[in-house]
Amino acid sequence: MNGKRINLRAKYGIRGQPVVTAHRGFSGKYPENTLLAFEKACELGADVVEFDVRESSDGALVIMHDDMLDRTTDGRGLVAQYRLAELKRLNASYWQGSHNNGRRTAIPVCEAGIPTLEEAFKALAGRVCLNIQVYTSRPDVLENIARLYLDYDLRDSGFLMLESFADGAVVRAFSPDVAICIGEDRPNLERHLAFGVDYLQPSTGCLTDSYLKRLIESGMPANVFFANDPDSMLSMIEKGIPGIITDFPDVLINLIATRGKAAGGTG
Repeated sequence: MNGKRINLRAKYGIRGQPVVTAHRGFSGKYPENTLLAFEKACELGADVVEFDVRESSDGALVIMHDDMLDRTTDGRGLVAQYRLAELKRLNASYWQGSHNNGRRTAIPVCEAGIPTLEEAFKALAGRVCLNIQVYTSRPDVLENIARLYLDYDLRDSGFLMLESFADGAVVRAFSPDVAICIGEDRPNLERHLAFGVDYLQPSTGCLTDSYLKRLIESGMPANVFFANDPDSMLSMIEKGIPGIITDFPDVLINLIATRGKAAGGTG
């Protein structure tokens, strides 16, 4: 639906220049999983914007990480217990800072609502690559998400991060043109390669010497979750990690640029 072509796989492979994924958008500074955080990540020049998809009680696809509304919004209870119209009345800016070290604020940080999946696609497709974390295993819903992914022509510029290999099989049966990544059994690299995933998303706990060696040998595009401080980012860069997920894409982008200038010398 957008004429501009972005190729995510082409962004991998340059040693010392990992792909930068903005976790829940530029969530270290702006309210996570909101259109504002997504826009700010785009303005920074992040390679990928990551966000999370859940269902409302009436079957709408909305962007929210937690299954509960309590942490980030002025709502209470399960996302799945609310209709879309009710979710749209909530403010989603009650969390400030990173996902692991932030805090809930007494008042909203700004005016920011809960986007739908299609609103996120309309705002981002063709501008930035997408890491779409899916928190549902219902086959009909997975197919609806895959259909929307195909409608927005995201095959080269985004992937679905699915919870299980069973979910991956559902999506693959629906369409082989949907790029997928699997969250199940992350340390078992060979299982993921044998299944034929398009992307990998290991956690930092997976990064043993043997795992790293095999990962780099495989040439698979991979985004490690996560690094939020310069030392952790630098360590991953030096290990040759293909991609890094972070709440602070500004810090990572600046670090990569600084290292690039230093490597190039002053002439």
